[in-house]
Amino acid sequence: MISIVIPVHNRLEFTRQCLACLSAQTYKNFQIIVIDDGSTDGTDRMISQEFPEVVVLKGDGNLWWTEATNWGIRYAQKHQADRQEGFVLTLNDDTRVAPDYLQTMLDAYRKHKPCLIGSVSVDSDNPEKLEYAGAAFELYTAGGRHLSEDYHSSYRELSSRTSFVESHSLPGRGTLIPMEVFDKIGLFDSKKYIHYMSDIEFSVRARKAGYRLIVNVPSVVYEFVKATGIQVERKVTLKEFINGFTSIKSPTNLRVRYNFAIDHSKTKALYFCFDIGRICTGFLLRKVRIMKSL
Repeated sequence: MISIVIPVHNRLEFTRQCLACLSAQTYKNFQIIVIDDGSTDGTDRMISQEFPEVVVLKGDGNLWWTEATNWGIRYAQKHQADRQEGFVLTLNDDTRVAPDYLQTMLDAYRKHKPCLIGSVSVDSDNPEKLEYAGAAFELYTAGGRHLSEDYHSSYRELSSRTSFVESHSLPGRGTLIPMEVFDKIGLFDSKKYIHYMSDIEFSVRARKAGYRLIVNVPSVVYEFVKATGIQVERKVTLKEFINGFTSIKSPTNLRVRYNFAIDHSKTKALYFCFDIGRICTGFLLRKVRIMKSL
């Protein structure tokens, strides 16, 4: 059994297309658990009418990604008949997948276990553009890189060279997790990582516990990059950049970055300083690049 856990909030059309893709899977032994965290756009009504088999858990808008995901995991722990053979798949609603997606994830797990299986991400508007294929980093000076760079951000090149990539972390956007992992290392940490980095932190804990982190090349998640505003070159103002240090919705939230440094780095506070310095330098370099292009 695969329990697919999807937190949602006021993105009805994204949720609809995501559930439609999952309904078309060739592998059938799965359940979908949607955590609707206070949506006001009729998401719950749409699901009950169009996808009545989907389990909907209702939040009040204060769960954020991490605790919403934990709600889904706890439901799966209570309702899966054989937890030793079961899985949780974390997935975002602003994605779509091919009909053989779940089957490719299971095939990869059987080949590489014990492990967590992550997905390759590509741009939905340009499927040849590789957005994610794993990450490499070290825990001393916050150095790291996206492994997609090794393949010139080309899915065609990636798929022609390898069937999997071993990563140092995995995102929550399409990761297959054996149920036994939660018994060994616990759930996602919703106290220190309310919204961002809880998926990265969880996968780092799993890797420390002896699980390989495998990005399976045939398991593709199609991201709606333009619609969701995650483009690196987006024109972020200085005010937006500074506000990001305190916003729950920001991946550069200082408290979250500090918690990760203390929990997992080798150099603690020094790592945190290197990390923030890297973020600030990246922002300035992007500004310079944008100005040169004008």
